[in-house]
Amino acid sequence: MMDHLEKECSRCGATNPAASLYCARCGAPLASTGDSFLSGLTGSSPTPLVVLLVDDNAFNREGVRIYLQRKGFTIHEAGDEESAWKLVNSQPFDAVVIDISIPPDAQTPSRPEYSFGIHLARRLKQLQPKLGVVLFSAYEDRGAEVLDMIRDGVRGLAYKLKGCQPAALLQAIYEVVAGRVVIDPEVHANRPALADELLKHLSPEEVAWVQYAIRTFDQLTPREKEIAQRVAASHNVQGIAQALSISPKTVESCIGRIYDKLGLTEMGADASGLRKAIILAKVCMIRDLQGSKALHGGSG
Repeated sequence: MMDHLEKECSRCGATNPAASLYCARCGAPLASTGDSFLSGLTGSSPTPLVVLLVDDNAFNREGVRIYLQRKGFTIHEAGDEESAWKLVNSQPFDAVVIDISIPPDAQTPSRPEYSFGIHLARRLKQLQPKLGVVLFSAYEDRGAEVLDMIRDGVRGLAYKLKGCQPAALLQAIYEVVAGRVVIDPEVHANRPALADELLKHLSPEEVAWVQYAIRTFDQLTPREKEIAQRVAASHNVQGIAQALSISPKTVESCIGRIYDKLGLTEMGADASGLRKAIILAKVCMIRDLQGSKALHGGSG
């Protein structure tokens, strides 16, 4: 049994000292005693977010809305792709929770085989890469479409099956806002195989940089890991500073240390055609799919 002076990370299962705010293994923020997740990405109280729920089933939306409102979130609702798109273009959101099978518009009935939720998610991530997106489905076999998005490099994305515990949804929302990739453990997707596939698709110029950064990623402090995830998900310095309640100057200094520790600072001189942020995004993606277990092996 875990000692009462320790905290268990809800993301990777590692135990940490009770005073820790972030997991020493994976960098995820740790919950306070009795809290379901995150005593905040900022180390204090959970951060209230503005979330859009997109589901044509009003009963489903109501249950999620009530739960998230009790957590202090501001909730907006839509029942189809067209309505959701208009809302996102009219006001800012931190995250969007989308049923994969929504109809394209209010006049069209929903059908289980529809994938307009996937289509909406792709449009939203193209419009706002840092927007967190949680995709919901009652059908496990829809995971392949989500994995296609991951192959395309999309971050800040989760795939959850309907019927999961409310706390699991809350955790997924916070994780996608922080730029991570989350796949429901009930989905029988071969995540390590997908990570291997992403490694094989690296260009010859990228391989050595990515593999070295993966091997050295655990040298980052928990705070540096959190910032690295956000940079990888296209968050800018000002947005990271606001989310973590630190100064932009602190964020910039931390990003510099991240690139130094991962060996990416020299990349500009040695590989002028590569971008550090893109390499970092690929590193974080592969680690997420591997469950933050560091990969080993040579660069050739």
